[in-house]
Amino acid sequence: MKKFCEKKYVLFDFDGVIADTEESNGNYLGLALKEFGVELTQKDRDRLIGSHDSHILLELLERSPEKITMEQLLQKRKEIGNTYENGCIKPMEGLLEFIAGLKKQGKKLAVVSSTSTRLIVVALNRMKMLGLFDVLVCGDMCRNRKPDPECYRKAMQYLEAKPEECIAIEDSFIGIQAAKAANIEVVAYTGAGENQDVSQADYVISSYV
Repeated sequence: MKKFCEKKYVLFDFDGVIADTEESNGNYLGLALKEFGVELTQKDRDRLIGSHDSHILLELLERSPEKITMEQLLQKRKEIGNTYENGCIKPMEGLLEFIAGLKKQGKKLAVVSSTSTRLIVVALNRMKMLGLFDVLVCGDMCRNRKPDPECYRKAMQYLEAKPEECIAIEDSFIGIQAAKAANIEVVAYTGAGENQDVSQADYVISSYV
């Protein structure tokens, strides 16, 4: 893929880019919300892709017939489990070969995700991919979540990289906004099949093959 040849650094989102977790994440959240009488709709799922915004979760909890706190929801989610630790998780088709090609060209790679460090490390370890990345920047490492560019700026700081030397791979509207706000060119990956607006991306790919 020629667009990657000109860049020294490739920055990957995790959910929906490295692993197809978006649907599974929604399913686990849906099970937790159901315990409180809240149905997670497809529209809700689409809003949550690329985001770990507590405001959206608080809005969902307002639909419950009883008053439920965020702490109660978090506890229920711990009881039910999650994709990263408990679900079937594997790399996107063709991703390992794609990464091998980037490494052969001497590229440095980063994961830039809104998901917590603990869960990203667990998931990468389960897929035997942790050693492939030079830098991890996760949601709990930043004050502001995507679409704020903080996570991408932090990744560039750790990599000692300039925006023009980087390219990001994102699957969500929110993620694309974050990378663009950091002045990084963006490739939208649509291989996970999620219903997202990727019109702001510089390039679009549907496969790593």
